[in-house]
Amino acid sequence: INASPGASALLFARTYGGNAGAGVVQPRALVALSDFLIAPPEVKRGPHTVKLLRIGKTRDGSKTGVFIYAQEHAREWVPPQVNIETAERLLRNYAHDGRTKQLVNNLDIFLLPSVNPDGGTVSFYDRGSQRRNITRHCALTTTNGMPAARGSWGVDNNRNYDIGSLFDGYFGASTSCTSDTYSGPAELSEPESKNVDWVAGTYRNIKFSMNTHSSGNLFMWSPAAYMVPGRIPLPRPDLGTETFFWAASTHILSEIKRHRGMAVEPGSTGPVIDVLYSAAGNSGDLMYYKYGIFGWNFETGTQGFQPTWNPEGHNQTMEFANGMTGLLDVAYAWSNDRQRPDSKAVSWRAEDGSWKLRFETSEPATVFYTLNGSRPTLSST
Repeated sequence: INASPGASALLFARTYGGNAGAGVVQPRALVALSDFLIAPPEVKRGPHTVKLLRIGKTRDGSKTGVFIYAQEHAREWVPPQVNIETAERLLRNYAHDGRTKQLVNNLDIFLLPSVNPDGGTVSFYDRGSQRRNITRHCALTTTNGMPAARGSWGVDNNRNYDIGSLFDGYFGASTSCTSDTYSGPAELSEPESKNVDWVAGTYRNIKFSMNTHSSGNLFMWSPAAYMVPGRIPLPRPDLGTETFFWAASTHILSEIKRHRGMAVEPGSTGPVIDVLYSAAGNSGDLMYYKYGIFGWNFETGTQGFQPTWNPEGHNQTMEFANGMTGLLDVAYAWSNDRQRPDSKAVSWRAEDGSWKLRFETSEPATVFYTLNGSRPTLSST
């Protein structure tokens, strides 16, 4: 087979796990080769084309961009529905809803419903637990590289990015080609992660992003990775930026709660490393540290990765689509903010005779100050 140009152009042959065995293989009945996907014939086989939707009245890069993407992990079925529902609302409600028209007219909205459609198709039809993409990096000279082990193949797309990665020494990914948190053989080795990076790098008007996962009912932002030992994180946002994350999150979470009163608890809101764990090479850190994008992560629901659609899956879709609208509200308000924050210093004498000083600002801001009367700069304390 391998020596024939015609045959080798179609397939290749290997000994099983590098073992030539002994004796002669016994004949068996004719078996049709398979793509190993249990799906009806009308279901398109991969590789699938990843679809990016762009919604906005003005799509020339002059408007503030918002990037909404989902299903880096194949088994998470609700997140793509959240993004499709968000797109549906923007398009269907535009003609008769003032709030929708305001957002569509003044923002440039990018929606990527499924980062990982190949893995998603396998999860939906073949193995519900499929988390990663379906790229084989296990060596064909091992049993892990054989088709029978295909359920162990694949790269965790959300460990394959080039900021705070395993290759940079950060914790929360694996070098094993059979691990559910396999980082891949190199940063951005996978087409799925390259697509996400391409969107953020190509459309530089994008200032906000939301990466939707499930499940856990969490709401998070950077930093999302740290080194061990020492638990040394990626640089935390400055106080003003973190205050902005909290203030914006309050609005987004209130929108989520409007659907059925479901609240994301305070202990489930905050930087990923505080709320969840360290995830080396994740896309949220790519957004914030590489491209300067305010990036959040949803974890929808508490009923597992594939809740029954009626009513739980549908409810999660509706409430987190509300949250997406809240994110668009935040982006719209940010794009129209032309007013510098006011700041003042309030001082008073403490009981011990010392002077105390407190800075107050009219909105989330980082305060820089000096002690010698000189004008502060961004390099001041």
